[in-house]
Amino acid sequence: MAPVVSVEALRKRYRRRDPWAVDGVTFALEPGQAFGLLGPNGSGKTSVVKMIAGLLRPDGGAISLFGSRPGDPAARAQLGFAPEDPDFPKFLRAREVLDYFASLLGLDEDDRKRRIPETLAFAGLDQEKRQVRQFSKGMKQRLGIAQAILGRPKLLILDEPTADLDPLGRRDVRALIESLKDSGVAVLLNSHLLSEVELVCDTVAILAKGRVLKEGTMAEVVPEGRTLEDVFVELVQASAPPKHDNLPSFITDKENQ
Repeated sequence: MAPVVSVEALRKRYRRRDPWAVDGVTFALEPGQAFGLLGPNGSGKTSVVKMIAGLLRPDGGAISLFGSRPGDPAARAQLGFAPEDPDFPKFLRAREVLDYFASLLGLDEDDRKRRIPETLAFAGLDQEKRQVRQFSKGMKQRLGIAQAILGRPKLLILDEPTADLDPLGRRDVRALIESLKDSGVAVLLNSHLLSEVELVCDTVAILAKGRVLKEGTMAEVVPEGRTLEDVFVELVQASAPPKHDNLPSFITDKENQ
């Protein structure tokens, strides 16, 4: 079975004198599989995601998306992308936002009438009448996921999808991912919430400073008796310079308080 997306020796930097933001990243994602892309802030995760989505151009390596380049219209039509901090026209309401995206997807009236109410109900926004400018960050996150699944994608990219959701919202996203996997959709998940990743992902890659520290199935990456967080912290700390955790002296100096 051909991979949905294949990344080979991917490289990216933003200025010539800067270090590589992404340096030789390689992985593949199969249909019906959830892949967790993990790493601390500045590790290159979001840069990788944006290159796959065709929002950034790589400086080296190759990306195959459904057998084509990321910028190919046929490939992009099969991709759903929910960014970490979605931004929508503030004067629109949730239903109007989805109707706008439905028009971009080329959905006919019958598809709109069926998909938009179901998608809003999943996102918990079917009774919401306020404009987007009055939405909380968590509500915008839900709307971002809603627009990402509206086109029935074969690859869904979720960039920090549960960061601002309450426990019920996180549970709903986990259920969504499991349902998508069962129907053959591939899911690329970029998240700091390692417990969530461990629950839904089949394979993971841990990045630091643009490089893959470890990649494989969850069983290969996380030995029995340990957690994904244990492995993540150990690998990232080993790749980082020594950190001094001592408090500044002006805080601990009791004589001058």
